[in-house]
Amino acid sequence: MKLAAGILELQAVESTQDVAQRLLQEGDTEIGVVWALDQKAGRGRFQREWVSSPGDSLTLSFVLRDYSTLSEPWLAGMMVALAVAGAFHTQIRWPNDLTIKRKKVGGVLTELLTDKDGVRVPVVGVGVNLNQLAFPEPLDGIATSLKLERGHDVDPTEAMHKLVAAVRSMPEPTDWYVLQPIWQIFDDTPGKSYELATGEKAVALGVGSDGHLICAVEGETQSVMAADAIFSPHS
Repeated sequence: MKLAAGILELQAVESTQDVAQRLLQEGDTEIGVVWALDQKAGRGRFQREWVSSPGDSLTLSFVLRDYSTLSEPWLAGMMVALAVAGAFHTQIRWPNDLTIKRKKVGGVLTELLTDKDGVRVPVVGVGVNLNQLAFPEPLDGIATSLKLERGHDVDPTEAMHKLVAAVRSMPEPTDWYVLQPIWQIFDDTPGKSYELATGEKAVALGVGSDGHLICAVEGETQSVMAADAIFSPHS
């Protein structure tokens, strides 16, 4: 994947996504990665809070200016998610959860943010639990960290550089068929429960040839887009 060379390293921010938005509004073209040791107000899909603390998490955003004309910009986010899975040996639960042994260890958020010329640029935020040993309710029991799973500390700086290199090495996200064979290596989706926008409960069968979720709803098979389904951890 194409990525501008600059890495903006910050001690503490509210959100790396917000910093990326400011850079785009200022006309910056050099920064490809916004990385913070401490992110105080990270967010996930549907504005869910991302809980992190200094030194315990990897929190960064990839500013993907070269993909502003991509017909399906969510593909760029999924390719970044695959890079995370490969770099840290996790699985992926559709559409954006990173898992180890069915527990969530991280997530990816893709947003289209507007630059100073009104161009919508995909910005992909990544959060990975590195060194946490415990999680507050309601995350206790459904979240984990690389340290809990691997048994050793993970240096945030080393993790950041490892992930940036992994993203640069990924193929161009031009179509789902490019991602699909890689996705199948890391897929942790089948059998998981989801709640649809309609309020119906669904069980995942897999991910279709278009990248949408294939699920069973009351005995019928449906294809569902990411905006219309939420993973149900306790169902």
